[in-house]
Amino acid sequence: MPAFWIGYIEVPPSIEAKIRTRRGVTGDQVRAACQWPAKPLRAAWDEHPEYGRRLVVYARDEQNRLLKVVLQPVDIAGGTYRLRTVVVGTRGA
Repeated sequence: MPAFWIGYIEVPPSIEAKIRTRRGVTGDQVRAACQWPAKPLRAAWDEHPEYGRRLVVYARDEQNRLLKVVLQPVDIAGGTYRLRTVVVGTRGA
């Protein structure tokens, strides 16, 4: 896995509301699973035709649920990303 440094994940209020109600996950749980010093299982760039370049991260939360987290780069060198969505219980990690 290439080294990706995820120093901070921004969670917009609209995304926080969506993932809480639809996924049963909070922004803090996503940060705990993906943000430094956490060690995600896997991360890779994805070039989406509509949404552009995104970092897709697979990680386990404190309940051992597998999370697929989609992050939009804000400042790659500074390690800052914006949460776009999270899916719980996906395969592929």
